Amino acid sequence: MKSAKALMLILFMAVSARAQFPNFTPPTPLLGAAARNETSAVDRLLAAGANPNEAKLAGFSPIFFPIFNENMEMFRKMVQSGADVKATDPAGGTTLMWAAANEHGVTDFVNELIKLGVDVNAKNKDGDTALTWALRRGDTPIVAALRKAGATEDRIRASVERAIALLQKSGPGFTKGSGCVSCHNQSLPQMAVSAARKSGFAVDAQTSADQVKAVISLFSPAREMMLQEPERIPDVPVTVSYTLLGLSAEGYAPDATTEAMAITISKHQAADGHFRSFTIRPPLESSDFTGTALSVRALQIYGKDTDKPIAMARQWLESAKPRTHEDAVMRLLGLSWSKAEQARLKEAAASIIATQRPDGGWAQLPGLETDAYATGQALVALRNSGQVQTSDPVYRRGIDYLLRTQLQDGSWFVRSRAFPFQPYRDAGFPHGKDQFISAAGTSWAILALSQVTPVLRTE
Repeated sequence: MKSAKALMLILFMAVSARAQFPNFTPPTPLLGAAARNETSAVDRLLAAGANPNEAKLAGFSPIFFPIFNENMEMFRKMVQSGADVKATDPAGGTTLMWAAANEHGVTDFVNELIKLGVDVNAKNKDGDTALTWALRRGDTPIVAALRKAGATEDRIRASVERAIALLQKSGPGFTKGSGCVSCHNQSLPQMAVSAARKSGFAVDAQTSADQVKAVISLFSPAREMMLQEPERIPDVPVTVSYTLLGLSAEGYAPDATTEAMAITISKHQAADGHFRSFTIRPPLESSDFTGTALSVRALQIYGKDTDKPIAMARQWLESAKPRTHEDAVMRLLGLSWSKAEQARLKEAAASIIATQRPDGGWAQLPGLETDAYATGQALVALRNSGQVQTSDPVYRRGIDYLLRTQLQDGSWFVRSRAFPFQPYRDAGFPHGKDQFISAAGTSWAILALSQVTPVLRTE
């Protein structure tokens, strides 16, 4: 005979087990039949007067179950019996959102629910819409049906503002932890913040101003050193050029410091016109195309007597053959900035378009997964060249990829492939030792999204 203590333990375990499992017992016969996808049983119960809005199973009213099971016959019988097609789930999701999440791209339920008046732009508690859920399955016929019915891209605002808040928080964190500034936590974020601001997104103006001060505070005392010892700063065509592009994006006026920085850049131009990159920290510092394109733009903005060096750089860009995605996008940006002929721009853009993946994104290398860094870069370069408009399918597929892959914290994860020859410092951006390239990828994603926003708002 079991002791009282043993019996109490068994009883406790049984109660605990019951508490750990939610109760999925259908509260009504109609819900049970609907959940089991039994059309004839649902028909009989409705004919006998069962109320299709009476109860819920795990927070779902009966009308959701024919949508889950793609059972149009059952769905229509419920509607005829007065089922509420505007019912929502515990997270605020609508019937249309669940229909839009169909894994097979079937538009039947989407079209039916739109006809029945379900709001195509309704949002759940997380701010997602039916279009949000459809795009997570790719550029499907459901996406087209929702857009035709008036679904808008308001989700871009939430996407950009989440990412901007994260970047602006981590920028000061990097400066504090390293005593330095960087392309990935200052310059690219400054470019992204500026683009977002111009498109009407909310940014922290004080943080932006503080980051400009941090950059100038680093370079201003080094003016004479830059002029007399231009080799002391590592990878000038990339690091100093990116710095000037970041300052320019924030509206920083030319002064003695930017003049010294521009002169330093000009001293790194080779006889054939290109600007050599350090090439050991892919992808940011790995390409002579990057060094050349960025140097061209920095000299255009802050340099003096730059016609000849820019013409030389353009000639090199026209003849040089890109080997990586970084090469290709920076070549297109450099050709655009240096005012190359349309035929050159068209050819360079076509080579990038040809490498777009079926998921809408681009990869840094053929053997790597698609990511936000490569995708954002491609979209910005294509748009900047004038060869692709933000309403074009190529651009839209890229935007859909970015929106589909952004993480809830606002970031995009990009895997690092640079050897960690510098001490690791946590700047407060997600993804640990992958955070620097992830911050850069997030910046490129914001740049691409900010360009497309005005077009999407008018749909």
